[in-house]
Amino acid sequence: MLELKNISKSYGTQLILDNISFTIKNNELISILGPSGSGKSTLLQIIGLLTNYHSGEIYLDGVAYSSLNEQEQSFFRNNKMGFVFQFHHLLGEFTCEENIKFPLYIRGGKLTQEDDEFYDKIVQKLGITQILKKFPGQISGGEQQRVAVARALINRPSILLADEPTGNLDKNNAENLYNLFLELKQDWNQRIIMVTHNEALTHQSDQVIILNSGKIQ
Repeated sequence: MLELKNISKSYGTQLILDNISFTIKNNELISILGPSGSGKSTLLQIIGLLTNYHSGEIYLDGVAYSSLNEQEQSFFRNNKMGFVFQFHHLLGEFTCEENIKFPLYIRGGKLTQEDDEFYDKIVQKLGITQILKKFPGQISGGEQQRVAVARALINRPSILLADEPTGNLDKNNAENLYNLFLELKQDWNQRIIMVTHNEALTHQSDQVIILNSGKIQ
């Protein structure tokens, strides 16, 4: 379970997030909506241990963020969280297969049989087996984003954090990606938080959180 309790964040005198509280259980897809500047991406970065918060507390699987030192935060982030961004950030000089496995290479050591089996399971689930030997520049935007999702899943994260993942996709590919998230939460019990500006892509979310001026409406 992910639990946020009264999270607040300021930049100087400007209050970005004001007493944000909510809970995410297993097998839930949460969509965060709001206008530009409402604090959506900042909130996701806080949950992802990419930026700090000034008050409140966050618990993921019973672990309080405030109890972690910098090294522990890095380990926790790398092992508990998967990230998908609007810009896929794939490495153009590596094949799609290498991009997906990159987090495993960073971990060090040889890939285990379990790693290989889970990799096969992911690429089959995402329907990208036919592009694995291609380079990112040789595939479509929708395919690139699916490769990015596969890379985010490869470490078996406790939670998947997606920041405007459909922002650069056309309507059809955006809907396909959202449907993929729904399948992942249903079939794999994956917890997912998706920041989006597209209200049409929230209709089957378990929770829709609307931020405005740093507060939940």
